[in-house]
Amino acid sequence: MNQSEIALSMRATIQRLRILPVIAIDRVDDVAPLADALDRGGLPIAEITLRTDAGLEAIAKLSTRNDFVVGAGTVHSVEQAKKVADAGAKFVVSPGFNPKTVQW
Repeated sequence: MNQSEIALSMRATIQRLRILPVIAIDRVDDVAPLADALDRGGLPIAEITLRTDAGLEAIAKLSTRNDFVVGAGTVHSVEQAKKVADAGAKFVVSPGFNPKTVQW
């Protein structure tokens, strides 16, 4: 899949589920059981925010799962966007519009 096909697929997934859980996680060890619970409840997706020190590592941990879609939230800069992409985030959410981040 190319980038635009991935974006369309991700958008379709979010539209189909209609709910996107937003998680600020304090302990990386808590992210797998939380993802398991969300998946059992029919929500195999979550936005993990970068508001905590555990956020980036939690994204990396969930990104290895084939049964779960993980994205990153509270992304403020290109540097953060690059880090979460490298960690395996499938989508990025920003609390404000940063043209440089969007362009990247």
